[in-house]
Amino acid sequence: MKQKLLFIAVIMVFSIHSFAQQIDLSLIPYRQGDKWGYASPDNKVVIAPKYAEAAWFSEGYAAVKSGSKYGYINRAGKMVIPAKFTVAKSFRKGFMPRAGKQGGDSILFAGASLKTDGYEICINTKGARMPKCPAIAENSVVQNRIPVKTVIKEKTYSVPNSAGLFDKIIDDYKMSNSDETYYVAIKNNRYGVFNSKFETIVPFEFDSIKLVRASSPYLEVSQGGMYGIISGKGQMRILPENSRVFSVLAADGKDYIIVKRGGKTYIKDPDNNDIMTMGYSDIIYDGKGGFILTGDDNMRGYYYTDRRMVAPKYSDIQVIEGTNYLLIKTFNGKVGYINAAGSEYFVE
Repeated sequence: MKQKLLFIAVIMVFSIHSFAQQIDLSLIPYRQGDKWGYASPDNKVVIAPKYAEAAWFSEGYAAVKSGSKYGYINRAGKMVIPAKFTVAKSFRKGFMPRAGKQGGDSILFAGASLKTDGYEICINTKGARMPKCPAIAENSVVQNRIPVKTVIKEKTYSVPNSAGLFDKIIDDYKMSNSDETYYVAIKNNRYGVFNSKFETIVPFEFDSIKLVRASSPYLEVSQGGMYGIISGKGQMRILPENSRVFSVLAADGKDYIIVKRGGKTYIKDPDNNDIMTMGYSDIIYDGKGGFILTGDDNMRGYYYTDRRMVAPKYSDIQVIEGTNYLLIKTFNGKVGYINAAGSEYFVE
């Protein structure tokens, strides 16, 4: 099972950039055939579809494609910045320095390009080039919100090898509300776990043990090419009878286990409770708070951790982070938007 994010090859390249902004969810890009306009959340057309492409509104403006170039419209549907750009990104707030004012002046700007080489400039709400680009808040840049990865160095242990219990300790952990230390170790090329009292908690009979450092640590184990889950205290939770288990710490702070068995993929929690009882050809966590489902016909849907679900019926799907909307690709290769309830903001 490939655990990676799916990326939709979208014709509207500027729309991907808009997801990083504070988008306006009161007007949804709406497609009618090959033309784009805007609809209200209850799916009533507000701005008639007449553009080749249409991005989300941000700060009162939306980039649209008219002919072969991009311009900007306002919420009334009026073209307020002529379509003259080869690239047009969403408007956002920035700050220009001003003597005597801490933080400077707040100003709206957008990245755009007048050239085919994509060289970007900053424009104001009149469409004029700004002499310099405003500063932006550091945490408004998606890359700056990604936590820095911590490199964990291999530990050295001085635990006495009581009666030859182990050959090598490879990891350790503690359970909540307990001072007990548990050690993941190898003995005769088999993996097991013992505690600080030198009691064997997990028998040394597994091909591998991977410690998952959750709020309550647990273990991914393999045996004879099959995979399962054992609790941090040694109780078997998911028998090693699965072709794969994959642990996920989702955006809601909960742990989920993607389990593949008999050609079907399911979602469970670390205690073997079913989160999703129906099996799919594949399930992938998207890193944004939900799971991409793939049906037997290779169509894709989406499962939210609050148990809302869009059944697999699209050739590709991607959640718009922080919203209840998803970007999809239909069977004929066209893109469109749907909401978490499955309402489609497009007609073919």
